[in-house]
Amino acid sequence: MLFDEGMRDTVTNLLEEASNSIILPFFKNLKKEQIETKSSPNDFVTVADRKSEDFLTEALVRLIDQSKVVGEEASSKKQNYFSVLRDEFVWTVDPVDGTKNFIDGNEQFCSMIALLHYGIAVASWVYIPKKATCYYADNFGVQVKHANAKYKILYRDGYVTKDSSVKDLRYSASLRYLSSDQKEKIRSSFGAFGKRVFTGSVGIDATLLMTLKIDFIFHSITSPWDHAPVDMFNRALGGKTAQINFINNSFIELDYTNKLPILFSRDINDWDKIARYLLNN
Repeated sequence: MLFDEGMRDTVTNLLEEASNSIILPFFKNLKKEQIETKSSPNDFVTVADRKSEDFLTEALVRLIDQSKVVGEEASSKKQNYFSVLRDEFVWTVDPVDGTKNFIDGNEQFCSMIALLHYGIAVASWVYIPKKATCYYADNFGVQVKHANAKYKILYRDGYVTKDSSVKDLRYSASLRYLSSDQKEKIRSSFGAFGKRVFTGSVGIDATLLMTLKIDFIFHSITSPWDHAPVDMFNRALGGKTAQINFINNSFIELDYTNKLPILFSRDINDWDKIARYLLNN
């Protein structure tokens, strides 16, 4: 089987090596010239992002014959990654998710990898360098590994769903790419939900989803390196991931070739409830 423990451990080892040899030596040790911006003044990239993505890209393509890599930093320059997302095997790489936290010396950052098979995530890794902890998910469930310990099962068949009211739901949200009118509307809708948390990293948010500390994640734009890993974890929990089109008030199945807002709910029964509330309030 392709997605066996050997593949799981090989990719985990690559993430650990990238963390220890490239990312962590730059943590709290960056020079000004090693920090740049991309699409906006708040969209940062560092030498650690670029070097670790290069290392992971070179290693991952060797693991599966004719596989491709869609990395955040390379894609920001080429902008042609959409053409390969539905190929047979595609790795997505976010070398440092939470780059602003990394620059600020905040430990809430991680590295993420997903393996797509014809456009659908089938395996996912979230590695937290400062904790030496890796979360792994595939179609069989979620596992976690701390430092030099072995992987342990976190969830095998999802988790037991509960009947939640809207006001009980805890969440993380990023509204960055919405229009001003949409932001105002969504912020008003969020007032009806429970506690909102902000980590600055969707990968860290995914670990909160996995450990049942939040119930859903909403992002105003979809990107494969950010959201393919989170989708795999969410589905492994028994949850639902789909996109929302605020222009025509519709819901669509997840498709990484568009950039529509995305909603992850770890309780499949809550997804429609949350989405309809965001659209109608």
